[in-house]
Amino acid sequence: MVEARRFLRDIVRGRHRSSDLVVVGTDANCVGLRQRRREMDDMVADTGYDGVLVAAIPDPHVERWMLLDGKAFKGALGKGCPAPDKKCESDRYKQQLKACVRDAGRQPVIGGMECAAAIAASMDLSALERQDDSLAQFLSDYRRALASFSRR
Repeated sequence: MVEARRFLRDIVRGRHRSSDLVVVGTDANCVGLRQRRREMDDMVADTGYDGVLVAAIPDPHVERWMLLDGKAFKGALGKGCPAPDKKCESDRYKQQLKACVRDAGRQPVIGGMECAAAIAASMDLSALERQDDSLAQFLSDYRRALASFSRR
C-alpha cells in the first residue's frame, strides 16, 4: 500500500489530477479482509484524500480470483483449471495460476497475471460473488460508487 499512499498524497498535493473514481487493490495476504480493510481505511484517512475510492482486497490473494471461474479461464486460455480451495499459504495461488496457464499451453510471463484481463472479461461475476466474500465486497463497493455518480 506504499504506492497507493504516495499516489493519494500526490493527488491531495496537486501533483496528479484526481479521477472521479480511484480503485486501490491490495491482497489480504492472510491477515483477513476486515483487518486489511481497516489498514486501507487508515491509509486513506492518513493521506487526506477525500475523493471516491473503492478498495479491491482479494482474500487471500488476487491470483485466487483468476482461478475461481474455470469456464472463464477456459474461454480465455482454451483450457479450464480446477477450482481453487481457500487456504492461506504464501505463493499457493501464484503457483496454481502459473501451472494452469502452462497447462493451457502458454508461458506465464508475469505469473499468469498477463491473462487477467481476458479471464476477467469472461467471468460470471454474479455467480462468483456468491463464492468469494472478498470479491463480493469489492463488487458491492464498486457498484455503490458508480451509483453515487448517477445521484449527483
